[in-house]
Amino acid sequence: MKRFPNWLKIVLAAFGVLFVLGAIFGEAPAPKPVVAAAPASPTPPPTSTTSTPSPTPAAVTYTVGTVTDGATVVVNGSDGTTKTVHVLGVVAPLVTTGCYATESLGWAVTTLSGKAVTLGAETAQGVAVTLADGRDYAALAIQLGYLKYASNATLPALAAAETAAKQATTGLWGAPCHGTIDAPAPAPTTVVQPVAPPAPTTKAAPKPPPVVRTTEEAPAPEPDHSAYYANCSAAKAAGAAPLYRGEPGYRSALDRDGDGVACER
Repeated sequence: MKRFPNWLKIVLAAFGVLFVLGAIFGEAPAPKPVVAAAPASPTPPPTSTTSTPSPTPAAVTYTVGTVTDGATVVVNGSDGTTKTVHVLGVVAPLVTTGCYATESLGWAVTTLSGKAVTLGAETAQGVAVTLADGRDYAALAIQLGYLKYASNATLPALAAAETAAKQATTGLWGAPCHGTIDAPAPAPTTVVQPVAPPAPTTKAAPKPPPVVRTTEEAPAPEPDHSAYYANCSAAKAAGAAPLYRGEPGYRSALDRDGDGVACER
C-alpha cells in the first residue's frame, strides 16, 4: 500500500477535529453586517417670531349691597358676581330679638351700605373686611361695642379690642345688655315709691269784692246849716270868710263864681 504523506495526515486530522467540534457546539454564528449610520438631519433654525405675554386679569373690587346684620353682608363684585360674606372674627346680636340688635344693625348699615370694601382670603370662620380708609371693620365694630369677638377666630387684636370695650362698658357691654346679645333686653325693674297722703285743704276766705273805680267826681257834701250868713258882709263880720264848700255857713248863693269858695277877700 501507498503511504500518505505526513502533511496530509496533519490536514486530515485538523479537519477531523473541526468536524467533531462543529458537531458538538453547532454552527458558529455568522458575523453581523455593519450598517452605516444615516446622517443626522440638520436642526431647523429658530423662528424669529416673538411670543406675546397674556394680559394680567384686573383685580376685582367689591361694594356692599345689603347688610343682613352687623356680621353678615352681601357684596357686589366689579366682575358682576354677588356673594354673601360673613365677617371674620365677630358675632352680631340676633336680629329683632337680641339685646342691642337695633343699634348694631343701624350702625352697620351706616358704615357699610353702598361703601367700597376690600375682602381678605376666604376661611372657614369668615372673611376679613377692610374699609376704604384702611381700618379693619371687625376691630372697629368691637371697639365701639356694636359686635362681640368670636373666640374661635384666635385673633389677638380683636380680643384686646373687646377687653377695652368691656372695661369701658361701651355699647352692648353697658346697661341693659351687659354683654348679652342672644336674648331680649331684660325688662327694667320698677320701684314703687310710697305715695304721701294729700295735705289737708284749708277753705280759703272769700275774696273781697273788687273795688270799682270811677272817674266821676264825688257829690259835694251837703252844706252845714248850723251857721247862716245872710250875705258875705255878715260872714266877714263874723270872721268866717272866706267860706269853703262843706264848711258851716257856706251857701252856693254866696259863691258867685262857683269855685267852691264863698265870700273871697
